[in-house]
Amino acid sequence: MGATATEQAVSPPVTASVVEIRNLSKTYRLMMGKEIHAVSDLSLTIEKGETFAIVGPNGSGKTTTMKILLGLLFPTSGEVSLFGKPAGDPSSQARVGYLPEAPYFYEFLNGRELLHLYGKLCDVPEDVLAQRTEALLKMVDLHERGADLPIRAYSRGMRQRIGIAQAMINEPELLILDEPTNGLDPIGTVQVRQFILEQKRQGRTMLLCSHLLSEVEAVADRVAILHRGQLIAAGPVSELVPESQVWQLVATELSREAIGALKDAGLAPDIHGDVVIIRAHSLDETYAALGQVRDQGGQLVEITRPQPTLEEQFLKAVGEEDLRRTVDTLKKSTGKKKK
Repeated sequence: MGATATEQAVSPPVTASVVEIRNLSKTYRLMMGKEIHAVSDLSLTIEKGETFAIVGPNGSGKTTTMKILLGLLFPTSGEVSLFGKPAGDPSSQARVGYLPEAPYFYEFLNGRELLHLYGKLCDVPEDVLAQRTEALLKMVDLHERGADLPIRAYSRGMRQRIGIAQAMINEPELLILDEPTNGLDPIGTVQVRQFILEQKRQGRTMLLCSHLLSEVEAVADRVAILHRGQLIAAGPVSELVPESQVWQLVATELSREAIGALKDAGLAPDIHGDVVIIRAHSLDETYAALGQVRDQGGQLVEITRPQPTLEEQFLKAVGEEDLRRTVDTLKKSTGKKKK
């Protein structure tokens, strides 16, 4: 027998989304009636199995958003859900692993004891916990030195690695990492990147927050850029970082006459001693530059197509948003003066 109209109306929607954020706003009310709008009308969706990154300058609302997802803060308005249930629901929180930006642990415990504690808190069966603890210690390269060393003797990088291990102790379906490479040396940073890529290959859903945009670009499927609590850009990395339309040619052994011919052809060469750099903005310009170098007896050293980076797009987006805000402020100020 089919469902009645009433049953259809109350049935929860079927969704593959792990995280749903709809019109989220968070306002902190301070003394003297002052308010800080940490997040304003934010809407995001994170699908199952994807690696999603939130980036933004300090004070952009990244950590506030994560804490609301974890049920550590309550929204002023809007809706947030994990696995189809409201954020903070115990059954959904049990499926989440979390690494805070500055993790703090009981200093008197060693690495093995710490993971055992978190495993017990997550109701990991005793017969599974010991094996999983050793596997995680090995995964974060603490199985030899850090396993029996008190946390108080850990370096900052070691604390970060044990933090990643504790976030994985319950084998979470959603892994939330706030600045996962914080305090790590270059080797540690590469190890964390490899860890994230391995979790990605295994199909684990991940939410990252990081200031290292090159690392985000290397691992994320989609990126959201926040600035002053507002979403100013979001989408796949391939869309946020468009393919370069500029070709760069480096040549030597070009005479003054040859450089003059390049200028006459509409190509603006940059001269650095004996080295000349030509930037062409289309294939036609590229072929024209190659022809000029060849005809003038120059030597082509290299031809490259430098790709824009996520960092460049981030700075551009944030810069344009700041400019827009400044213009809006000036307009409002001018309007008030006219009145």
